[in-house]
Amino acid sequence: MRLFNGADTLEFEKQKQSIFVNLEKTQVKVSELEEINQYVLAKQTDRGVQLRYTLQEGLLSFSQASNQAKTQLEKLELANLLRPLRDITGDYQIPFIHPENLYFEGEKLKIIHFGLKGLVTPQVEDVALFLKEVKALILSIFQSKVTYEKCLEGLPSLKDSFSRQILAAENLEELFSFLNTELTVEKAKINQSKRLVSKSGFTVYRVLGVIALVFAIIMTFFCYRYKTSSDKSDAIVTAQTSFITNNYAKTQTDLEKYKPADLPKSAKYILAVSSVNLADLTSAQKQTILNTLSIKTDNNTLNYWVNMGRGNFDEALNLAQNLGDDQLTLLAYTDLYQATKLNTTMAGDKKQKRLQEYRKQIEDLTKKLGN
Repeated sequence: MRLFNGADTLEFEKQKQSIFVNLEKTQVKVSELEEINQYVLAKQTDRGVQLRYTLQEGLLSFSQASNQAKTQLEKLELANLLRPLRDITGDYQIPFIHPENLYFEGEKLKIIHFGLKGLVTPQVEDVALFLKEVKALILSIFQSKVTYEKCLEGLPSLKDSFSRQILAAENLEELFSFLNTELTVEKAKINQSKRLVSKSGFTVYRVLGVIALVFAIIMTFFCYRYKTSSDKSDAIVTAQTSFITNNYAKTQTDLEKYKPADLPKSAKYILAVSSVNLADLTSAQKQTILNTLSIKTDNNTLNYWVNMGRGNFDEALNLAQNLGDDQLTLLAYTDLYQATKLNTTMAGDKKQKRLQEYRKQIEDLTKKLGN
């Protein structure tokens, strides 16, 4: 198979536990075969030189590892395993970067074929190309339907924020710092709900919430039916109707012009539940949080979720800190980080300062919670 790294094309051949690299005469200094043999088993051929590498048992190729990574967390973990590439200097041995030339021994990265400066292709260190190759490797993990070679072209058609951040990185330090932050944020999103409530309280909270909600809706209906309805009361009845039909987005829209402090607890409750259901969380995470909410939940917690649903993350953060709830604080910082990252109108210096601040808070809270 012919492998292209963005500059050179090499012919690789795999046979059981061996990889052969067939170099043409233009790709190797044949007269220095003795020197080359100090680094890899090499023999002269009619075409040039053949190199032979022996693979250890149990190695997993980068391509296989990439195919096995299904979730965002698994893909971020795999991308972060490429971090040792930062430490390669390329002073004499120059790595040939391609998915078929990279293997893992557990979590340890191994590069099979290296060029030798002035002797074996790749023969010249190219810092810009190396950065481009590493970006292409990472993009190929997350763009499973696109080949590494296509990723080398930079994929200008990619418009998502994550890919743009990868392409915009100016060096490997910046690139892997971004990936590490994304991994930390993803772990926080997955683990943030684990400590919210003990398993024994799930059923009680859920039953109380359902009973209280039904009672509140019935009482609200009869109260509003027999008195003059104000705009707010009409909006609450409309929102409750939307909520009963699981139209959570409309529930929030129905009451969006009213501050949490101006709403009765029954209205705050349906807004809080709607916020959780619309949040970027797994089904299991949502259910865990919903089990902590009821009509009897304190106002600060309900107001927290109302503000989270409305995108008022600063106010939500303030409420979480007042509650002294590290999990809710972590979730607020996570959403603040994501919202700031996607803000294209904020001044660059201000944006980077905030992202750095939120990143540190996320990392500190994650460590504190043991996630």
